[in-house]
Amino acid sequence: MAPTRVSTREAVLAAVRLFTAEGFDSTTMDGIAEATGVSRRSLFRRFGSKEDLLFAEHDELFETVVRYMEASPESPMATVAAAARLVFQGYVRDPEITVPRYRLVRAHPRLRDREVAMTARYQAAFSRYLSQSAGADRPSLEVEVVAAALIAAHNHVLRGWLRDPDGDRVWERFDEAMARVADLAAPLLAGGKGAEAGAAREAGETGKARESGEERVLVAVYPRGASTADLLRRISEAVEGDR
Repeated sequence: MAPTRVSTREAVLAAVRLFTAEGFDSTTMDGIAEATGVSRRSLFRRFGSKEDLLFAEHDELFETVVRYMEASPESPMATVAAAARLVFQGYVRDPEITVPRYRLVRAHPRLRDREVAMTARYQAAFSRYLSQSAGADRPSLEVEVVAAALIAAHNHVLRGWLRDPDGDRVWERFDEAMARVADLAAPLLAGGKGAEAGAAREAGETGKARESGEERVLVAVYPRGASTADLLRRISEAVEGDR
């Protein structure tokens, strides 16, 4: 008896095989339903469309990543790096799906758009988590830069693996990439508030100096080739005029 329900992976794998053999546009949900042994109605109700089905396991992975970040006891940067590792693992653990899907995405603009949207969703989740961890209502520029760097590093290593899935050192390269992002992120995440405080402190000290008359800023404008005597005269006149 044909099964009445299949796992998400089984459905995605069947779809990818049909897309590869028959073409994405030529494959129908009826064909996928027949290949998976479920009714067309059940397939539509569960996945919605061919595009939804192609990326279905990543919808589930995204929810797992968000739950992980919410429960993680690690530091914010360690947490988002580990979350990016979960996403990467979702790709490399199943090349039977990931590699042919990569080829399909490269060949179809609307699938590329869907992948870009998926990437943006992960980046937004990383930004939101880092921002909330810092007690901010919205992501700062520094947080957005760090989240974008995480995605860029993840995708850089992933593209290399997709071009050569049988190559070695993929996890070593990934961890090296995450370590470099962490090094770049440290002064950004630690220095955001410090920089703001330093700027405020500097502005306050300058204001006090101006109020007390302790400090002045002198700008001297003189023609190129002016003699030392002429320059000293101009500075003296400017100082006398400021008293």
